[in-house]
Amino acid sequence: MGALYTIYIQTQGHIQMLDITEEVQKLVADCGVKSGICTLFLPHTTAGLLISENKDPYLAVDYTRALRKMAGVDEEYHNLEGNFVAHLCASLLGVSVTVPVENGKLALGSWQSIYLMEFDGSRKRKVRIKLQADA
Repeated sequence: MGALYTIYIQTQGHIQMLDITEEVQKLVADCGVKSGICTLFLPHTTAGLLISENKDPYLAVDYTRALRKMAGVDEEYHNLEGNFVAHLCASLLGVSVTVPVENGKLALGSWQSIYLMEFDGSRKRKVRIKLQADA
C-alpha cells in the first residue's frame, strides 16, 4: 500500500540549492515505512530535484554556474515572464527522484543527499512524496 504526502520548502534566494533529505527522512520515519520506495515529485517549472554529494560546499555554485552556462544566460529569449533560463535549468535537471527505503531509512549513499534546486525564487515550493511500502 502507498500514500501520497506533501512537504513545503521556502526558498530564500533567486538561485539556491537546498538539502531536503532531513525533511524527507522524517516523513519516512513518521509513516513507518520499513522497506519500499520513496518517489519525490516537484510540481513546478522553475525548480528541480537532484541527488548529489553532501560534503562539498562548492557544489551549489558549480551546479548553478554549469546549468546557467548550458542554458545560455546571455542569449535573448522570448518567453512572456522573462524567466526562460529558470525553466530551462529546471527541465535540464528534472523534477523527480526515486530512493529505496531500507530498514526505515532512505537508502542513499554515505555522501548523497536529496536537493531542491531553486532557479526563480524566493518561493514556497511544494514537494509531493509517494511512499510505497513493499508487500
